[in-house]
Amino acid sequence: MSAEPHPVAPAGDDAPPAESARESADAAEDTPVGAFELHAADPAPGRRTPERPVGHLLRRRAGEDDGDAGPAEQVEHAHRPDEAFEHARQIAAELSAARRRAAEDARRVAEDLAEQTRRAAGGIAADIAAEARQRAEEAAERAHDFAVEARHRAEEAAERLQQQRRRRVGTPPGFTYTGAARKTFWRWFFQAVGGFKVTGSAPYEAMVVVANHSSHADTPALIAAFPTPYKPMVVAAEDYWFSTRWRKAVVKMAIGAVPVRRKGGGGYDSLVEGAQQVLGQGSSLLVFPEGTRSKDGRLQTFRKGALRMAKEFDVPILPVAVVGTHELLPKGGRFRPGPVEVRLGRAIQPEDLRDSMDPVKEQIQELLDMGPASYKPSPPWRVFRRAMNGRAGMAGAAAWGFAGATVLPLPGEVYLAAVGAANPPRVVASARWLAVGSVAGALVNRALARRGVRLPTLLAPAPMHRAAHERLAAGPLGAWREAADAIPLKVYAQAAADLDVPVVPFALHTGGARAARALAVGAAVAGAAKVTQPMLRRGYEPYLGMLAATVVGGLALVVRRWARR
Repeated sequence: MSAEPHPVAPAGDDAPPAESARESADAAEDTPVGAFELHAADPAPGRRTPERPVGHLLRRRAGEDDGDAGPAEQVEHAHRPDEAFEHARQIAAELSAARRRAAEDARRVAEDLAEQTRRAAGGIAADIAAEARQRAEEAAERAHDFAVEARHRAEEAAERLQQQRRRRVGTPPGFTYTGAARKTFWRWFFQAVGGFKVTGSAPYEAMVVVANHSSHADTPALIAAFPTPYKPMVVAAEDYWFSTRWRKAVVKMAIGAVPVRRKGGGGYDSLVEGAQQVLGQGSSLLVFPEGTRSKDGRLQTFRKGALRMAKEFDVPILPVAVVGTHELLPKGGRFRPGPVEVRLGRAIQPEDLRDSMDPVKEQIQELLDMGPASYKPSPPWRVFRRAMNGRAGMAGAAAWGFAGATVLPLPGEVYLAAVGAANPPRVVASARWLAVGSVAGALVNRALARRGVRLPTLLAPAPMHRAAHERLAAGPLGAWREAADAIPLKVYAQAAADLDVPVVPFALHTGGARAARALAVGAAVAGAAKVTQPMLRRGYEPYLGMLAATVVGGLALVVRRWARR
């Protein structure tokens, strides 16, 4: 069945829709497709797309004559509106796609702009944050500088306040003869009666020394323990130690005590006054916080007077344990010789104690729990004993004898008593070497005098020289008188040179006299040292002190007796 052709409408002012389609096609052809960024759409499958636009066909047909058209042309004119509409739809689709692409492009541009804006905003924010951080750091640095300056000012203020608080405390007085004499006396005393030892060390400043108290020997032990510059002093009960003249004199001379009242009120004010006398001159104050002596040697309740004084004068507290004095001289008991040891603790600042003496008491208890008192052998005793066991002791005896016969004003036997007493079995051997050195020195002195070189004869007045000349004038046997008349051997040597006494006889008689005297003195020293060796081992220093005093006193008497002749 064939389709009937559609009739073609005539052209004119009242043109049918085909004429309007032709005008729309002309307008579409005149509009540049590139202005919309359009591209040819893909044809639908199975459908052929005209190669030329519909508007071109319409214009070509409109330009021809208005003759009758054949059937073929009528069919062609019949399909022209559909092709125009199809092409218009394609253009509309392409426009829609273009709008979508334009919207997508706009969206991407907007996103890019937003990202760039974000980045720009982030950069600005980072710059602002960096500037803020820099300002914060500068402010923190200024605050730190201000804090440091404030701390320095606070420290300076605290230092000024501390100086104001310590204005009543002096510096340690240094060496004093009274302090040295008092310390030496008590140290020698304790070394002689049983031995003495000090353990620990103390800061070099004025302080409050707090110790246990179980004996009257505690204060002398503490005085003997501290070096002389500390000059420790104690406050003593006025009603007991200063009640009579002789007690007052004893405590002043022996321990340098300062009186305080403990009865009748005002006890602490009196204690502060006494402490001012001690700490004001830089000395250390000895305080027994128990208040009285312990009967069994155990610690009693500690009072807070020492803590109050330490805060009052802003000085540290030094805990000290005195061991052995309770056995040496207990309260109400008798004197029993034995070792004494003083153990020094760690200094404590008063602000660290708050309002309690418990840390001080605990530290003293720890020191007491270390065991009974012990002592070390005397250092001089150890040195001399070791020397006497070897050649050094014998060489020393010979050198001492030689010096005594030439220039030394001391007798040769002093060596036996001072050095040999540390080792009694070696005293006799050292006496023989002493005699040998004496004879050698006398011969050298005689030879020098013969040549006109007269060595000085200290502590030998003129009567000694006259007596030596008189005795040697009778012959060399006169040298034996030297062993008993206390005339130095150097005086006999020079007299032998003046009288031209033969060398050999003088040497033989001088050697015999010196050997007899040295051996006699050596035997006496060895016997006494053997008996007193335990005491010498503990306290060789006081022994040497007493020996020096004896020698000096004896020489003074001999020189004075001979000077009066």
